[in-house]
Amino acid sequence: MSLSIENSLKAKIKASPILLEEATPSLKLAVYHRGQRRAQMSFGQDYDLYDWASLTKIVFTVPLYMRAVEDLGLDLGTPVQDFLFWWPQPQVRYRDLLTHSAGMRAWRDFYRHLEGPLDPVQRFEQLKVLLMDVGPEPRPSDVVPRPALYSDLDFLLLGAALEEIFFRDLEVLWKAQQEKMELWQTDFHPRNRRPKPEDLYAPTENCSWRGKLLQGEVHDENAWALGGVAPHAGLFGPLSDLERFGLLLRKTYLSPRGSSLASQEVFRRFVRRALPRRRGDWALGFMLPTAGKASCGGHFSPLSFGHTGFTGTSLWYDPRKDLLVVMLSNRVHPSREKREFVRLRPMIHDWIYESL
Repeated sequence: MSLSIENSLKAKIKASPILLEEATPSLKLAVYHRGQRRAQMSFGQDYDLYDWASLTKIVFTVPLYMRAVEDLGLDLGTPVQDFLFWWPQPQVRYRDLLTHSAGMRAWRDFYRHLEGPLDPVQRFEQLKVLLMDVGPEPRPSDVVPRPALYSDLDFLLLGAALEEIFFRDLEVLWKAQQEKMELWQTDFHPRNRRPKPEDLYAPTENCSWRGKLLQGEVHDENAWALGGVAPHAGLFGPLSDLERFGLLLRKTYLSPRGSSLASQEVFRRFVRRALPRRRGDWALGFMLPTAGKASCGGHFSPLSFGHTGFTGTSLWYDPRKDLLVVMLSNRVHPSREKREFVRLRPMIHDWIYESL
């Protein structure tokens, strides 16, 4: 571990015009360079477990599609309707959903229409009925392809398709994936019941809809209404497991033999650019840096890939620099209206890069 990096980063954060304590009550981060941990730091209040939010997409759902491609020969260019026969949108392919280029709207309040016991299997079956009426927004032009639009609906449909592809419900699929990746401390909270004492979890929002402060219950409304198990959000875990996952991504990218996650060939297909720049900066499920406004700052190379989570989580890996940065925070506590951390996060990545 490099004390110089930690000292440099502490000094930069202290001198920042954006006060960390105003940006988020809690922040944990780890930095790996060439596979070696160079820093592991904690700021503010210290918690063991955090709501990973949309990192669930790349930790859970995207690796399952890697498995489907590698083990089952799934062609991502085929229509999703091949498995979701009830979804009346034959033109939409798996790759369209993975690259957020299917034309779906960004979000819908499904949580207001799900009812009954908070059983994840029953709730997800209800969701499928609601998804029957979901489709791409009308195209403004048949000539100019529409830009990508980040949408949780894409991943809800991908999750529904996974259940048909593997003949298993989402919770069972996660358990198998969890074992492959050895993320033993990371899990969903079925029925929104936290398995450990409340004070171990970083609190998120004081939610008016749920009438309480969320602590150990998923912040995302739709994931909560689905019983805590969803393809787009819902995982909770510690920094150590996010580090482990990041290093697994690194190994899979660099090793000719791949890893337990996927072969190198399949993995590299998922993390390289899948859309023209004019349409968006997306690989297959992974974010790519957007010039001038990337959450990983301005120094990460165009080969970099990662993802963020609404609660203030992120993971970025730059193969060119062999640099991995993972962050967990609860920037939405006590309110999602706090936006300072979104501005501070790219600065922190820049300072890390410069300190190397």
